Amino acid sequence: MATKKTAVRKRVLWEGLPPLPPGDYTSIRVPLPPASAFRRDRPISDLIKAHLEHIHHAESARLPKEKRDGRRPEDIHTEGEAAAYIAAVTRTLHPKGRKRARRKPGS
Repeated sequence: MATKKTAVRKRVLWEGLPPLPPGDYTSIRVPLPPASAFRRDRPISDLIKAHLEHIHHAESARLPKEKRDGRRPEDIHTEGEAAAYIAAVTRTLHPKGRKRARRKPGS
């Protein structure tokens, strides 16, 4: 049995980005990850290690030494430490970043 693909024609304006070109496309809803997906004390994965290397490179390339965080990726061992480092560097690199309201649990 063939499944019917639902296409929606619309233009979306995101802040700072040009609108999508007109055309048909499918909107996909992505559910939030479960709360168990993040544990502050869990050792970091290879994917997070690679992300830390990229963040560290961006920090080193874009910021003067006095504005850098000072942590090295090889000194970060848990998801909580990685999250704190990534948040700190992102705030420094994007000081005018958009403030978003936090989602309430269960919404």
